[in-house]
Amino acid sequence: MLSSLNTSISAVESARAEELLRDQQQTLHTRTDRVFATLMVFQWVAGIAAAVWLSPHTWTGAMSETHLHVWAAVFLGGAITAAPVLLVWLQPGHVLTRHVVAVGQMLTSGLLIHLSGGRIEAHFHIFGSLAFLACYRDWRVMVTATLVIIGDHWIRGWLWPESVYGVLSGASMRSLEHTGWIVFEDIFLFVTIRHSVLDMSRNASIQARLESINSQIEQEVRRRTEQLSQSVAKTVIASRKLLEANNMLEERNDELDQFTYIASHDLQEPVRKLVSFSQLLEQDIDGELNEDAQRDLGFIVDAAKRMKTLVQALLDFSRIGRSAMQQQSVDLNHCIDDALFALDLRIQETDATITRDEFPIVVGDQMMLTQLYQNLISNALKFIKDKTPQIHLTASCVNDRWVFGVRDNGIGMKKEYTDRIFQPFQRLHGRSEYEGTGIGLSICKKTVQRHEGDIWVESELGAGSHFLFSLQTHQPEPVPVAPVGVGSAALEIAPVSAS
Repeated sequence: MLSSLNTSISAVESARAEELLRDQQQTLHTRTDRVFATLMVFQWVAGIAAAVWLSPHTWTGAMSETHLHVWAAVFLGGAITAAPVLLVWLQPGHVLTRHVVAVGQMLTSGLLIHLSGGRIEAHFHIFGSLAFLACYRDWRVMVTATLVIIGDHWIRGWLWPESVYGVLSGASMRSLEHTGWIVFEDIFLFVTIRHSVLDMSRNASIQARLESINSQIEQEVRRRTEQLSQSVAKTVIASRKLLEANNMLEERNDELDQFTYIASHDLQEPVRKLVSFSQLLEQDIDGELNEDAQRDLGFIVDAAKRMKTLVQALLDFSRIGRSAMQQQSVDLNHCIDDALFALDLRIQETDATITRDEFPIVVGDQMMLTQLYQNLISNALKFIKDKTPQIHLTASCVNDRWVFGVRDNGIGMKKEYTDRIFQPFQRLHGRSEYEGTGIGLSICKKTVQRHEGDIWVESELGAGSHFLFSLQTHQPEPVPVAPVGVGSAALEIAPVSAS
């Protein structure tokens, strides 16, 4: 298959090379024809001028008349020139035209030799004419020209030697000598023509090869372009579908947020009434129920309270996604101070020690960021066991990106749970162990996402956790803060240089 394809390509290239060679030769022949047409007209005029100058008149007794050479130059030279010029005008580049040009050029050389009286200098016109005819790159033209000039020399040398050699005897030897010199020049001209034709053929082959390669490249480019166009079209269709899916997903998320907000908002009133009436019922029948009934009533009251807490948490979660977010410069130190103030009682109860780094100015919503730190610090205070909470608020700049965090010495978690904990209502512990709704970290995640950041956790079971998140900063320089004390708990502010 491959060999047949290569053979086919070689045949096509060979045919194209031959076509190019023919075109080059045709162009060369046409151009040379026109050059010779101009040259022959010039030679005709020059021959007339030479005849007038050398022998304008002759005397016969008392009569004076124009010399025969002048008439020969005018009429014979005109006849010799007319046929080649006419063919060049009618059929430039034709085979017959260049052979007629060769005959006319050689006869013109013979005429000029005759007009000069057979001077040796005039014979150089023959060699120049042969050299010019070699421009055709056609050895057949050289053969025609050689035969014509040799025949002219032998015939006129035998009939009228003075017109060729300027002498009355020795014409045979001179004709033989002139023939030898003409053949000698022809040999070199034939060799030159052969090399020139070979070069033209080689150039035509190279051009055909280049055209073939260029054609293959163009085909490959067209194929690749078509593939690229198809790929782009598919990408556009996929992008359009993805955009439609994203729009649909956003609409459904908006509908879900709206539904969650409406549902949680509408459930608040019946849940509140359920809690209130459950507590009133417990007061009204105090002491009238047996121990099992009182325990069941306690379960009802506790469940109602938990439902109220869940509805409120669900409402807070929906508000994070629905509320308008302000984009302003926020000093995180103020957010942290507000969060610590809100958690002051819990901090005093646990006797927690909280330290923090220096924090920069960020771009975002101050209320949301305060709630973010409040939730993370609250978790650090909650998920602790038989230890005094040690919490450090971190801030570091790595590769032009600010990363903040809350590190604790709590119970930690296994690595397989580090993604699960950010999902709504996902708890790793029972309600009897640690209180909560399981939605606080989901609110943190949505807050960070709305600030175009990421949130993650680095933790090991029993070795504490480090909750990290990135935010868009307003300026790279951190803002130093002063020590703050909250209640009886020791809030040690330990400045650490941001790395």
